[in-house]
Amino acid sequence: MRNVSGIVRAGVVALGAAALALGATRVGGMDGTVRLAPASARAGLPESSDVLVDQASLVCPGQQRLGATGLRDVKGTVTVAAASPATGVVEGAATTGTGTVQLFAGPSSDGLGQTSDRGAVVSAGLSGADPVVARATGALAPGLVATQVWRHGGDDDRGLAVTPCQLPSSDVWLVGGGSGASRTERVLVSNPGANAVTVSFEVLGHSGRIDAAAGRTVSVPPLSREVLSLDAVAPDEPSPVVHVTATGGVVSAVLDEQWIAGATARGIDDSTRAAAPGTDLVVPGVEAGGAVWLRLANPAGTEALAQVRLLGDKGPVQPDNLRAVRVPAGTTVDVRMPRNATAMGLGVRSDQPLVAAAWTERRATTADQMGDFAWTPATPALRGVAGVLLPDLRGSTKRLLLTAGPSPATVQVRLGSGQGARLSTVTVAAESTAVVDAGDADAVWVVPGTGTVRGAVSVAGVDAGVPFFSVASLSEAPVRALSVPVRQVRN
Repeated sequence: MRNVSGIVRAGVVALGAAALALGATRVGGMDGTVRLAPASARAGLPESSDVLVDQASLVCPGQQRLGATGLRDVKGTVTVAAASPATGVVEGAATTGTGTVQLFAGPSSDGLGQTSDRGAVVSAGLSGADPVVARATGALAPGLVATQVWRHGGDDDRGLAVTPCQLPSSDVWLVGGGSGASRTERVLVSNPGANAVTVSFEVLGHSGRIDAAAGRTVSVPPLSREVLSLDAVAPDEPSPVVHVTATGGVVSAVLDEQWIAGATARGIDDSTRAAAPGTDLVVPGVEAGGAVWLRLANPAGTEALAQVRLLGDKGPVQPDNLRAVRVPAGTTVDVRMPRNATAMGLGVRSDQPLVAAAWTERRATTADQMGDFAWTPATPALRGVAGVLLPDLRGSTKRLLLTAGPSPATVQVRLGSGQGARLSTVTVAAESTAVVDAGDADAVWVVPGTGTVRGAVSVAGVDAGVPFFSVASLSEAPVRALSVPVRQVRN
């Protein structure tokens, strides 16, 4: 890349000078490759433009509770699914053209499955601990979505985790976990690239930064994953928040948590990437019917004063005890939310940038009160198509939860895949949450229209009298990349 970077630098310097020729660069896909058009290319190109991606990749964690040194293995029934949206979902996308959607596991996989049909879902079961990469090419790349479903029943390890597969990043905040002898957390870091990546960790807690995590680094080999036991670095921390930073590449990270209180199974879930620290956050997808806690983390060096509002179906509500929540510098705070009769989002405004996520649980009414729980992070507003796939979840209750920003929002919703998909337009009142019953859909697609909106999909049901429950946040699918013209000043 050194020679290419030199050409780009020289080209930028020469933008104000007379040009010998005009070329174009395009940055696309995960590898950030820069491609130069020949010097004879057509003059008069714009300064920059958006182009549809022709390759896209998302990373799924694989079997979350297998393969960690010194930790007990718990094998679940795991399905990974990926799909490109149907024709007409992605604005500006060609209605014709070829491409593929494929699933790969680990460095030696020949592929778990693939499809060349637009809108079709390709899925595969997983038995090993390797991460999975969902990869789309050509006309099927714009709008790629992938989801992993982990499920285990019948004993204390029971639970459900519906995990959106992620675009890799060099900076990830994860909110989840807690103290207790049988509450265990694993941070799974997956490297989808062809080179090793060095990852460092920072853990914030109730009393400040955790010294045992400071300076902790790990090298993640290509197309592999590494697991950090959060209990090993913060065994008694009641409210951890983990900051994962990668150098030399990008990674995907999730925090997998399992909780057994004494002999009572409390559930399992994956906490996925939270929105970057901000002063105006929204946590969507907070379901009704169970205890709800909001965890706030303040990575700054100054105490934060936060205001928390409940964004329900009738608009914002400001509880008196949530008008001024103090979060000391470098610490985390857990705040109990009022029990909600309807689904809602949580609005957080503060004078210092914060990280946020909500914890929601479902409990059985029997004496042992076994149950399940879900972590839902604060997310950015959707600017483009987003989706969640729901493989092997028939018979459960699936709901799309949409929370609007300061003005009313409209979205196009597509439930299901193939010819049987149902289309509708949903209007969400300002600073409110609307709920769409997804029925038995195997996919949920959302295309934002007017206003700003955030969303999540909840999945709930009962297995042998015990609830299972998970919430998958919506994040933008890869659709466009930036094309930047440069001037080539020499051959």
